[in-house]
Amino acid sequence: MTRLTTPPPPAGLLDRFPGLAALGRTTTRLHPRPDEYVTSADSHVGGPLRWPAAEPWPTCDVPHQVQTEAPIPAELVERLGSAESSRRLVALGFTGWGSVNGGPVVGYRYEPVPHPRPNPMVPVAQLRAGDIPDLPRPGGADLLQVFWCPFEHAQDGLWGPTVQLRWWREADLTDPVERTSAADPGAEPEVGEEHYLPQPCRLHPEQVVEYPYPEELPADLRERVDDWRVDVTEDVDRNYVATLMAPGWKVGGYPAWNLTDLLPTPCPDCAGPTSLLLVIASSEYDGGTRWRWLPVEERPADGGSPDLDVQEPTGITVGRSGSLRIFACLRCPGTPFRLDQQ
Repeated sequence: MTRLTTPPPPAGLLDRFPGLAALGRTTTRLHPRPDEYVTSADSHVGGPLRWPAAEPWPTCDVPHQVQTEAPIPAELVERLGSAESSRRLVALGFTGWGSVNGGPVVGYRYEPVPHPRPNPMVPVAQLRAGDIPDLPRPGGADLLQVFWCPFEHAQDGLWGPTVQLRWWREADLTDPVERTSAADPGAEPEVGEEHYLPQPCRLHPEQVVEYPYPEELPADLRERVDDWRVDVTEDVDRNYVATLMAPGWKVGGYPAWNLTDLLPTPCPDCAGPTSLLLVIASSEYDGGTRWRWLPVEERPADGGSPDLDVQEPTGITVGRSGSLRIFACLRCPGTPFRLDQQ
């Protein structure tokens, strides 16, 4: 397994914030990289799973969202005729309107449509605790498999794939088979969104330390961070999140809240606190975080941009090139979880 190494934070940065170092928490950056030869014995994204032969394959029965068209009355079409009006929603629940080849003007909206049959889910990741230091072991489990349905769904205030988790003790898998979908050849999953189909990637786990999102810091530390971000007397990168919170696929650590600010993530069963379990990211970094988080071993010698396989290795796009985060409750039976998108 190739070792990938994240550069350290800028020298002396933690010294600016007394007390911050004590809040550091490890996270395991997964560093997925394309590899069509991953097997069911590996930790990986996409690819075959080590699956109990007698276990039913996970399926989705949640209605998925389908864009539909609804005719718009002529008087409303006239009122929508200006360029300014055309940029507005037609009405509540519509996402826009238009016409094709001079045909009738229609409004576009999404409606929930049931799957014709329970839809076999797509394996997203297989994670082994022996490979990933920050993977929890609820009930002694040491293998986590993540599935989702490759359609858009509207649930719990989110728009995206439905998700299921399977936890196993590898020692208990005495009759495993290598499987990427349901055993019945006629039960291949329907796919609504190609960007929810991960290409097989080998993982190169690396444990690093990161620090809380500014809103989660004690008041005195947060004030210091705010002052540092607005002080422009020195030529340094002053983006706290980009510098001290790892982007990309990771297990454990702290969640960032760039889009919504800090939100509660209570357990769906006990309403108690949950922990960040896994981040499924559209990319390993963006233009603002590349040189902080790009592994040393993958930096082009000429200082140019790295290959796209490094920045967007899995082929997955979540939301608007964001991340899907899974928060799990490690106290409740069954390890219930909730989702968030950023």
